[in-house]
Amino acid sequence: MRGRKHLPTRVHLISPANPVGKDVERFGFGGTDAYVAAIRAALPAPYRLTFDPRLMHAVEDQNLGGRRDDALRIRDLQSAIDDPQTRAIVASSGGAYLSRILPHVDFSALARRRAPLWLFGFSELTNLVNVFGSYRCGRGVYWLCPNYLAWRVRSRVQARAAFAEFWGTLPQFWERDEPGPRRHDRGSAAGHVSGAVPFRERGKGGGQHAREELAALVHEPITLRVVRGRPQSAIVRVLGGCLSVLTAMLAGPLAKRLDPRGRWLLIEDINEQPYRIDRHLAALKLAGWFGRLAGVIVADFHTRGENQSAAALELLPYHLPAGRPAPLPVLATTEVGHVWPMKPMAINQPLRLVVRGRAAKLSQV
Repeated sequence: MRGRKHLPTRVHLISPANPVGKDVERFGFGGTDAYVAAIRAALPAPYRLTFDPRLMHAVEDQNLGGRRDDALRIRDLQSAIDDPQTRAIVASSGGAYLSRILPHVDFSALARRRAPLWLFGFSELTNLVNVFGSYRCGRGVYWLCPNYLAWRVRSRVQARAAFAEFWGTLPQFWERDEPGPRRHDRGSAAGHVSGAVPFRERGKGGGQHAREELAALVHEPITLRVVRGRPQSAIVRVLGGCLSVLTAMLAGPLAKRLDPRGRWLLIEDINEQPYRIDRHLAALKLAGWFGRLAGVIVADFHTRGENQSAAALELLPYHLPAGRPAPLPVLATTEVGHVWPMKPMAINQPLRLVVRGRAAKLSQV
């Protein structure tokens, strides 16, 4: 690895799924200029934010193909991937209309990278995060898109503080894996790094009556419970994310980047009825995934406030192979998915799984 001072400093903001307009209004920023200014104020030096302003003003019309800027979105993502000065790519929000442009993106620059290139996102970003994680110098992190905070933190003031904390926290991901002194240690809340006030949100939708700082979520292990089988403590790798998005990529050349052999499969989703969850699980079964996995992690499933995780766990055994010497292990967690607070999951990177009885934890190696 090259010395820290020679590492790239560009952090590129993409909006390839939902446009940012409604999110900016929800935050109460007063416009996209204020939104971008808040990011730049929170992102620590020497990192520099780049973005395509045309994507900041994109519109969505569900009756007219959703978005009409596919060519622009492809060019924007491609330029960030191809630029050796890009340290990280951050998706502003999830949503829709991203999966259809992925076949037109050339990921070959990831194979030539000498420094890791990080990509952050969840939900509609599932397949992009997994493709990144399949390359030696790709780092895919399945974690909240920052605009999600506008909808999950009730107060606008607190949502903007959480937004700043996200951007101040972000460098902790890549700096902890690089040589030399770290700019931010575990004891530094991102709000202190960026100058924002660390946020506290109580009540419904605000973190279960307890203060939840994004800086802490970066380092805390994911807690799980054993639902099926006898998983063993081990170093593991995880694939997956949003179930309905993942199954859209099971066919075609990009599917070869998602190799389930010996991996744990993470699945979660939102607004999917049980019969549709069953259909997506059947797609994985027909593709032969369950016969090659080391285990399954069932994260959050909910529909309009109704928890569907129990239904997903009831459906899963109908799709698991019966001829194995031992049942395929299944773990469950409430800390990953379309939930707040959401803990980050490193995709296809070594993670330490520790199992004690019916409880388990998953953490960075």
